[in-house]
Amino acid sequence: MIIMISMNKSVKVWLLAMFTLVGGGLFTSCNEDPEYFTLPTYPDEMHVRSSVEEIVLNKGIADQTAVTLTWDKATSPISASDEVTYKVCLYPSAQKDLKSEYIETGTTQQLQLTHDQLNSMVARWTLPGQPVKVTAQVLNNVNNEQKYVRPEVSTVEFVVTGYEKYPAFLYMVITDQEGATTTQRLEQRQLGTGIYEVSLNMVPCTFHFQTSEAAYPGYGVNADGTLDYITEGSYKEYSSTAVGSRTVIVDTNNPYNDCRVLDIVQLPTPGLIWICGNGCSVGWNTNTTEGRMQMTGSAREPYYYSWTGDFNAGGEFKIGLGNGWGDQFFYAPVENADPVSDHRLLMYRFQDDGGDLKWVPSVSGRYTLTLSLLATDMWTKFEPAN
Repeated sequence: MIIMISMNKSVKVWLLAMFTLVGGGLFTSCNEDPEYFTLPTYPDEMHVRSSVEEIVLNKGIADQTAVTLTWDKATSPISASDEVTYKVCLYPSAQKDLKSEYIETGTTQQLQLTHDQLNSMVARWTLPGQPVKVTAQVLNNVNNEQKYVRPEVSTVEFVVTGYEKYPAFLYMVITDQEGATTTQRLEQRQLGTGIYEVSLNMVPCTFHFQTSEAAYPGYGVNADGTLDYITEGSYKEYSSTAVGSRTVIVDTNNPYNDCRVLDIVQLPTPGLIWICGNGCSVGWNTNTTEGRMQMTGSAREPYYYSWTGDFNAGGEFKIGLGNGWGDQFFYAPVENADPVSDHRLLMYRFQDDGGDLKWVPSVSGRYTLTLSLLATDMWTKFEPAN
């Protein structure tokens, strides 16, 4: 018995010693800095260059090249047969976190930016007319199937002064057939879009646009109907034979650069349009938040309105434009018209001017009902909601 107890004590002492050694090793390891795998870096072979050191951008030549970036060919450190492609971004040198989106150039060792493209970037970083130092950064991508290669980075700086791309307003200077001149101010429905709009009563006339109350700069019309940006001298005016309420929409963006005189249905209360009926989830409740239709067209197409919700097969619905039953509605083109197959849309009216005709959907489920309120092209669309 004494021998067994002695052996157990010896084992305990041995185990304690071993744990002490292992534990000490563990604590020693924790005090050492861990080693992480790092990708090797490679020197800049590209040496990107800019065609300009400083440039003042010009809206009058927006589509012309403002700067050309060129660089030398980069090679793969893995295999000479690897394809190398490139991408470029720009950012203000003092704020590297404000990078533009990368522009892919493929295997081409050059990128040209127009005055308009460069100005769109610079407008995010500084006010028009204020110079800013810009860094152009080129990255390469080595296409190797086995290994990832860290891209090389090449940068160059140049100074850019931008212009005001989107003034707050445009001014439509109208001359009627009697020679009388009036001015209408166009506003942006959505600020920063460069799409301007005004609704007015038109008479046969000619017109052009100014970016301020001064005569220049402004817009006349080119031979192909597009906007002609003018900073001085003569220009050709737009002409119109329209009579009555019209909406003038000017889009100063590429590729449109156009002016359209549109006959858009003028709602009794601008923007107020709603759906009701037991053919939809709104029920027979007038002018509810749940039933309100929303303008879903862009600033360029403000004549599309939609409602997304649950429709009930066999139920009825109509579209109201006021506060209650005595106001005007969009009614179905015929009694029990199925919006799935009948896409006609007639001008709104009072019930007594043609009867209480309602739509009756043949399907149940979640759908989007869209109306086109362009007076020359009125229609409905009924499609499953995403």
